[in-house]
Amino acid sequence: METINGATRIYAVLGDPVAQVQTPRLANPLFSAVGANVVAVPFHVTAAMLDATWKTFRALQNIAGIGVTVPHKIAAAQLCDTLTPVAQAVGAVNSIQRSPDGRMHGALFDGEGFVQSIGASRLTDRRVLLVGAGGAGRAIAHALTLAGIAKLTVFDRDHVAVQKTIEMVTPLAALQVQAGPPEIGDHDVVINATPMGLKPSDLLPVDLGQVSRTVLIADIAALNHETALIAKARALGCVTTDGNDMLSGQIRLIAGFATGLAAGTPLRTRQVSHL
Repeated sequence: METINGATRIYAVLGDPVAQVQTPRLANPLFSAVGANVVAVPFHVTAAMLDATWKTFRALQNIAGIGVTVPHKIAAAQLCDTLTPVAQAVGAVNSIQRSPDGRMHGALFDGEGFVQSIGASRLTDRRVLLVGAGGAGRAIAHALTLAGIAKLTVFDRDHVAVQKTIEMVTPLAALQVQAGPPEIGDHDVVINATPMGLKPSDLLPVDLGQVSRTVLIADIAALNHETALIAKARALGCVTTDGNDMLSGQIRLIAGFATGLAAGTPLRTRQVSHL
């Protein structure tokens, strides 16, 4: 799509904050490449305004769907009419497909995107520290478990969220899973799945003082700038991955879902459905 016209459908990306989101930058060229008359547009929506915004977008016929980022992934799942199996298991969504009658079908691609960005072979039998048990954290925990990690330690200030994450992954595979402090210890992979790092004043989610260069440091909060955690990890010689890597791993799935394809179907040339 080269121009926006009266038939253009909107894929609304909601967040608070929203200035850091990269979905429009990555998805819009994909829409254009396949001739889909869809455009991804960011909307700054607070938690207090989510219900009202949702009702408005449900009613608007030219809304193709909704993308959600922090802090709306869990709340948006509760507003959906239907969910994919992964979204149902995790209790969170990051992409919603709107049908012509206004029904909202939610999907979650964060976990798959994270694993794809690293490579499942680099995660098998690894010991992982996950900081953050919100929507993105749970998605990553779900995907890590299916990728065959050996140990998962989960930390979040919300103890209920930690317990829900542990209960979710325990039936999926035989692994050691536990709640624990945000200490690197003997972990091979450390993941920040919290918004900590979006603000310059944020503290580090984990202490890198004793980190080995062999530890992989992931920070999904790092999108339009290098967070302090990523900067320090790189200075120490650690391998790092950030939110852009995770988003790149899932962007064709998000774009495909936004154009009406079944969840899990990547957008490819001329592979566009019409809702």
